[in-house]
Amino acid sequence: MSIRIRELVSFFDERIPSSLSCEWDNDGVMVCIDKEAPVKRIMFTLDVTVRALEYADAHGCDTVISHHPLIFRPISSLSCFLPENVSAAAAIYAVRHGINVLSYHTRLDALPQYGVNDTLADIIGLDGREPFGPAGEVIGRIGMLGKRMSFQDFCLEIKQKLGSGALIVTDSGREVERIAVLGGDGKDFLKSAVLSGADTFVTGRCSYNADVDAATYGINVVEAGHFNTEYPVLASVEKLISSQFAGFEFVYYKHDATKAV
Repeated sequence: MSIRIRELVSFFDERIPSSLSCEWDNDGVMVCIDKEAPVKRIMFTLDVTVRALEYADAHGCDTVISHHPLIFRPISSLSCFLPENVSAAAAIYAVRHGINVLSYHTRLDALPQYGVNDTLADIIGLDGREPFGPAGEVIGRIGMLGKRMSFQDFCLEIKQKLGSGALIVTDSGREVERIAVLGGDGKDFLKSAVLSGADTFVTGRCSYNADVDAATYGINVVEAGHFNTEYPVLASVEKLISSQFAGFEFVYYKHDATKAV
């Protein structure tokens, strides 16, 4: 099956609407040279780097779908000189090689069922989940584990389920049952997790100061890695596409720029 890139974009605009995006975000269509171009092979990646695009080109992919936007901050010039603007260099590569780039960021965080945080909640096994977050950014999820666990046992389970090489944790001395999750950078969601009644907050990265505050708030924090908490959503996006279209070929670029050593 072959569809036009405009048809895929329209599908995403309907199923992952821009109304879900945070005001400060920039997501959606990043690069599209010809809206009538056919889409046959799609590559999923968390980040759109030149290396990711080289991988897409080598594997015959005409379209790249990412979570993190290729263009997040304004670009003042299209130049391949580095380190002035790595996003510009990646955009130039995509244009030269005829690769469409679509990025769905905070709207994919907030998306029910197929989004980042519902995917993360599914992996952890949370029931009765509800959205949470600060005003204007209610994109996290909070729910019940269904069983009470020691914090140590819960951390071991998280490492296994998310494939995290290492965790950064704050142990407030509480058992784990009501859990708030926010894939990626969660430092701005800690207070909302506390106010939502969570005993444990699972995120990708927090911050030292937030972790110190968490001990005073009496909430456990598990930093499982930015990449580890967001990469699983790419398989959910594949499921979303496959619910509407058949016959696509899918490729995954799995590269975490950060390592636990």
